[in-house]
Amino acid sequence: MAHVIKLLYNGYMHYFNEYKDPRVEEYPLLGSPLPVAAIIVGYLYFVKSLGPKLMTNRKPFELNNVMMIYNFVQVIANTYLGCLAYYHAFHRVHYNLACQPVKYDDSEEAQLEILYTYWYFLLKLSDLLDTIFFVLRKKDKNISFLHVYHHAGMVFGSYICGKFLPGGHAALLGIINCFVHVIMYFYYFLTSFKPELKKSIWWKKHITQIQLIQFAILIFHFSRPILNPDCEYPKFWLICGAIQNLFMFILFGDFYIKAYLKKPKAVQKPDKKLSDD
Repeated sequence: MAHVIKLLYNGYMHYFNEYKDPRVEEYPLLGSPLPVAAIIVGYLYFVKSLGPKLMTNRKPFELNNVMMIYNFVQVIANTYLGCLAYYHAFHRVHYNLACQPVKYDDSEEAQLEILYTYWYFLLKLSDLLDTIFFVLRKKDKNISFLHVYHHAGMVFGSYICGKFLPGGHAALLGIINCFVHVIMYFYYFLTSFKPELKKSIWWKKHITQIQLIQFAILIFHFSRPILNPDCEYPKFWLICGAIQNLFMFILFGDFYIKAYLKKPKAVQKPDKKLSDD
């Protein structure tokens, strides 16, 4: 066991020292992985254990105003970053959808890609507040495996991109994801402003459909360069990206089927004779 731990530690030290991007070392939280790991572990512990325990004998917090501001800020932030990243990728550096390597230089374009990747990482950290609000409002039924895994996984994935692969082929994921979150958080904003709209907004299920389309596009996007020997983007991370998006497609697909396609079972009325006894 000690030998295995030593091998893992040596592998970790080798990878994080040999393959790190020295240009991002000064960015907060992009140095050692320990702070980010602590954030993810603390998030998981709070939403699955500590938070619900603390709220057991408390009334739910009224956070409508806080959530309204949070959702509005998320709409603005995702719109701003999505538009900036899209313009940079497709109008400044002429992003290659077949294979876009990372620019490991000190050019203005490369520095902007680092900055936009870092901002995206910060947005994924801010997404964790979504689950915290569920806990504080005692909406534990909304804290599913899909919800928690997705948020924690996006923090880890965006950290890896910021640390080792700022910009490059994975940039399309960030661009698409920003615009998907604009739609999602705009829906949240409307329903936090007027909760009664939850029953009347017909396009709620289409948000999940858009997310499924997003994952399908990204599965193809990450898979395409894997078989291209001339593509300089690391094959390992391309495979990880394709597998991760396939997994998310399956999870979101399962949610969509259960939430919108399967008819709820009819509740059987109690036997009249038994109810009269």
